[in-house]
Amino acid sequence: MISRRTALATSVAFLTSAFSGKLAGAAVSGGYRRGRRRLPSGCVLSYCEFGEPSGPLVFYFHGTPGSCIEAGLIEEEACQAGVRLIAIDRPGIGSSSYQAQRCILDWPRNVVELADCLGYSDSSFGILGLSGGAPYASACALRIPDRLTHVAIVSGHTPPNSPGVCAGSADNSIAFLGNHPRLGRFGVKLISRRLDRRPDKVVEKVSKEWTASDKKLILCNPRYYNHMVAMLNEATQCGPDGVVTDVRLLGSCWGFELCAIQGVSVSIWQGGCDRIAHPTMGKYFNRQIVGSELTIDPRAGHVTVLKWHAMEILSKFHV
Repeated sequence: MISRRTALATSVAFLTSAFSGKLAGAAVSGGYRRGRRRLPSGCVLSYCEFGEPSGPLVFYFHGTPGSCIEAGLIEEEACQAGVRLIAIDRPGIGSSSYQAQRCILDWPRNVVELADCLGYSDSSFGILGLSGGAPYASACALRIPDRLTHVAIVSGHTPPNSPGVCAGSADNSIAFLGNHPRLGRFGVKLISRRLDRRPDKVVEKVSKEWTASDKKLILCNPRYYNHMVAMLNEATQCGPDGVVTDVRLLGSCWGFELCAIQGVSVSIWQGGCDRIAHPTMGKYFNRQIVGSELTIDPRAGHVTVLKWHAMEILSKFHV
């Protein structure tokens, strides 16, 4: 029998380490536009929009756990690059409706439906997936390559038990929470309560997991503290089930092989100091996806690789 203390410790370890990327979203300074659409399939997706409304469309897939506000980290770069960056909440996250039986390969259909609803039925679009958003970016690259201009995988998490890949700091917790969903829900609820009562303790726990570059980017701005709390609350707005399902799918068989991806331009971006997604994960994506381009920044961490290379990444979506 796993104790409640063990469940709490495991949940806190994973949520706080993984949410280093979510803290960076506090860079949102000007405003983002929120939206919510009911798709022909019946599900509802919520999203945040950043950047230039008339620019090429790029869908942003947030990490795990996370929410659409995360993309605010590169709001300024999206404006400068002239792209329309739309970050989507996955089912059960934010205001997106929960889908208990969903799988990763269901996501491409949702994305196409949303693109069509937004007026892009005759147009292609790009995809940027960060961390736990990598499986969903990969699924789209596999299933809808003809609709895509480019796919960027940043600090991407690989499928479980990928050969030649070193475990990241969150891998054991992902496996644990995926195998114990009831304890996962319990842990997510505890994190939410802890944020309400002692958010400073959560920040203290979070900072222990960051690389030096991520700490410098995130902790030097006092706005990040309050935004972290908002990010966590946003992720669990519909309750804990969306986060727990997202974690379970990340740590389970994805239902497809990366080597089957073809016919679409793919770039891989990886921080050499990343402790959450080990640099070998970026190399694995590059080996498996034929023709993909790999960039490893030896100075960057899990979040800083996105922030530091945002303009290079976003330039890929101009065709």
